[in-house]
Amino acid sequence: MRLLITGASGFIGRNLVAFLVANGHEVVGTYLTSQELKARDLPSRGVTWEQLDMEDGARVARLVETVRPEGVFHLAAQAYAKKAWADPAATFRTNVIGTIYLYEALRRHPPKHGTLLAASGAAYGVPKELPIREDVPLNATNPYGVSKACQDMLSLQYSLNFDLRIVRARLFGTTGPGKTGDAPNDWAQQVAAIERTGTPGQLKVGNLETLRDISDIRDVLKAMWRIFEAGTPTEPVNVGAGQSYSMRHIAETLRKLSRVPVEIVQDPTLLRPTDEPDNRADISRLRALGYAPTFSIERTLSDSLDFWRAAGGASA
Repeated sequence: MRLLITGASGFIGRNLVAFLVANGHEVVGTYLTSQELKARDLPSRGVTWEQLDMEDGARVARLVETVRPEGVFHLAAQAYAKKAWADPAATFRTNVIGTIYLYEALRRHPPKHGTLLAASGAAYGVPKELPIREDVPLNATNPYGVSKACQDMLSLQYSLNFDLRIVRARLFGTTGPGKTGDAPNDWAQQVAAIERTGTPGQLKVGNLETLRDISDIRDVLKAMWRIFEAGTPTEPVNVGAGQSYSMRHIAETLRKLSRVPVEIVQDPTLLRPTDEPDNRADISRLRALGYAPTFSIERTLSDSLDFWRAAGGASA
């Protein structure tokens, strides 16, 4: 199958590229800046790389017309909450307007097997009940979450009005070896750096009282493919572990895995303006598609720490 992956140079994207190529698919992946092509785990075989800014509607249209994909995975997004707070307009231009450009292009050249949107559990905001079911209202509490809620609703609208098959995978926390910009890997990087000094050090953390539903990227890839294969446009599907872990547990696990003594210290600059206390997902729909998580959080953290140990201080 000829597949187009927007945002393929990101953490989920480059892992998805490797997964799809390994399963015999022809992949065209997009990236935004040349710096993204320097990721040490970026696939180079079996994929054609194309530069794409989702804010460039003409370029989006030309790429879709040229590739004529049989399936699309739409991952491209400004995905960092901190950046969204700093520049919400830029986040909306990429995440919302960029999605409209893509869907308009797909109206002209509909993919035979449809499109999967990498939606987000951040769109739910602070839930009134746990676990979070897909039928609860979207009530995002930060600009990033609002932009993902807009993507989510646009996907349904284009499916209903223009006969496009667009399925929505609402991703909760996704981590694993090589990710940057999330707490588990930021902390793993810190621990690896402390170990290289050979002396005790401090692990600087943010809010440890929150709980997060976090899945291993290797599980998430399998979940996304099942949704792409068997999902329906009218029913979004949560992708998560179905359980939440305290950030304190994650920090303590990394401290215990460290080869030198590490002290956990809270850094006020790492605290967010708003922080959902818990976001555990109900994954009943996902399980009904034949999915079950296989990676423990401890295994994920251990593998992530090993990745950064091997990186030797280099960027991912």
